[in-house]
Amino acid sequence: MIFFAEYGAIAHFLLENHRVFTKEAGVLIPAWRSGRAAYSTHTCFMNELTDQLITLFSSALIAVMFIAVAVGIFRQAHAPNIQRPLKWHIPVDHLDMLDIAMCGIIVLYFSLGALMAAATPPGASAPPTTTNMELDGYKIFNGTCLNLILAFVLLVRMFHTGRMEALGLKKHSLKALLYAPVAGYLLVLVIHFLLDRAGLFQWIEQVTHAPAEQSIVSVLRHSSDIPLVVVICFSAAIAAPLVEELIFRGYLYPIMKKYTGAWFALVTTSLLFGIIHVSLVPFIPLAIFGAMLVLLYEYTGSIWTPIIAHCIFNTATLINILYPGVLLPYGT
Repeated sequence: MIFFAEYGAIAHFLLENHRVFTKEAGVLIPAWRSGRAAYSTHTCFMNELTDQLITLFSSALIAVMFIAVAVGIFRQAHAPNIQRPLKWHIPVDHLDMLDIAMCGIIVLYFSLGALMAAATPPGASAPPTTTNMELDGYKIFNGTCLNLILAFVLLVRMFHTGRMEALGLKKHSLKALLYAPVAGYLLVLVIHFLLDRAGLFQWIEQVTHAPAEQSIVSVLRHSSDIPLVVVICFSAAIAAPLVEELIFRGYLYPIMKKYTGAWFALVTTSLLFGIIHVSLVPFIPLAIFGAMLVLLYEYTGSIWTPIIAHCIFNTATLINILYPGVLLPYGT
């Protein structure tokens, strides 16, 4: 069983509403409308424990990132010629204090979204008069628009300061860009292999007591709401990779790298990338995926490479959900 919870806004909405779908007469009906209990007492307890873990880890990660940057600023102010042991290829000299402030706002934006989703009581946002999956499209569309606006603001700042290339948006050789689709598909194979063949998915599922099929997968496979499916596919295959790569690899990573070092920046931004998806089930694979995208960005020097790789990764996962076995030799 392959999971799909790649887009933060989708995962945020699904956890916020805790909508469990049941198949009746070929139509998905929310559990709170069908009148059946969604989870057992034990599973509800495990869900609450999972939410507490997400909240605790998010808070700790935010604190560590802010403290590390503060320490880095202090050290560089007292030793401006300090040299990091591993510089790599992505430049960081163009970043200033305003970028640090924007970085803090972005981190809080994503992290508070995860904290709010984890703290929302089950069914709090699901009124009984809501039609089947009617809220889904609105929530996903709103989440997509908010993240696109955030990326647009970031691009405007870089454009007006003449630093578009510093964001990784620069011309690159065709050879380097050809790495991206291959890397994206290989990442799909590796992560899906770890989940299915190495038993990582079963282990995570047992620990977190997550449902066998996540709600987003059920919507994609069974929903007859074509506009909703189109919005989900667009968000996951195009909007999410573009926004997340510009923000996480193109902006947050270089800022953390400048003040904390390359390895610390790689680890913390990858963990944050995993935790914003608001679920322990995809957390480990997505954190690994985020780290691989950082390495790909450093290797090629162009943000277009991880963007394309991210698009391929999400698209291949979508196709595997809708048409199991077409692109992947194992697992559905």
